[in-house]
Amino acid sequence: MIIRHAEKPVPGGADLGVDEQGEGDPASLTVRGWQRAGALCRLFSEPPLPLSMPASIVASATVKKDGSGTRSKRPSQTIAPLAMRLGLEPDLTHSKGQEQLAAESIRIAPSPVLVSWQHESIPGLAAAIAGSTEIAPPSWPDDDFDSIWMLEAGQDNVWSFLRMSQALLDGDGTA
Repeated sequence: MIIRHAEKPVPGGADLGVDEQGEGDPASLTVRGWQRAGALCRLFSEPPLPLSMPASIVASATVKKDGSGTRSKRPSQTIAPLAMRLGLEPDLTHSKGQEQLAAESIRIAPSPVLVSWQHESIPGLAAAIAGSTEIAPPSWPDDDFDSIWMLEAGQDNVWSFLRMSQALLDGDGTA
């Protein structure tokens, strides 16, 4: 199960990012993003079918692996409340740009796995997990914070794809 991190600040917009202490931080979620993170706790701790309660949680790391700086905190902030509620330690080993390495870790993690990542890299991550660019869509819309991409390996490692809506906050779409 792959989700995009929750809502982020828009450059020049009124919604500013705030960290866990409520301090302004452009690398953090907006207030609406924190609301989504909280709502994800309920969704994934008592999931409706076809969702499952995660046995593992993965999010892209904040620190770039080459030491050249930091990335968004939003993927890890999005899953932090759920990880705490489920008593799981999120895997924050890989950062954006390391989708192939992340996919290898995801494939061997206890299943089901919930992944929180940056939207522009989710198609590449899905392709790396499934071993094909033909399984999932080639892009994730910029304004979509609501989708869940579900990848499942069936017989003979044949992958299937399903997209559904979280439908957690006002304005969320339906699958």
